[in-house]
Amino acid sequence: MRITDTEGQVRAIVARKLNMDPEQIPLGESLLEGLGLDSFSIMTLVLEIEEAFPSINLSDEAILELPTLSDLAAFIDRELGDT
Repeated sequence: MRITDTEGQVRAIVARKLNMDPEQIPLGESLLEGLGLDSFSIMTLVLEIEEAFPSINLSDEAILELPTLSDLAAFIDRELGDT
């Protein structure tokens, strides 16, 4: 299964947070329940995503409405106009 560039970038950011290899992070996994990110981790994840994608403004609440890495990457692509 081919992943998008955005999915790869988001997965790499999450993998760094979890000290894991990016390929070990399933794109369909829940950020909170599946990957076990807590609220502080989510907050720092938002900051890192905004650094990686400067034109994206992502609130902590918005990221909670995007349950999986794929959903998050699709949101970023929509915001960037890449869909």
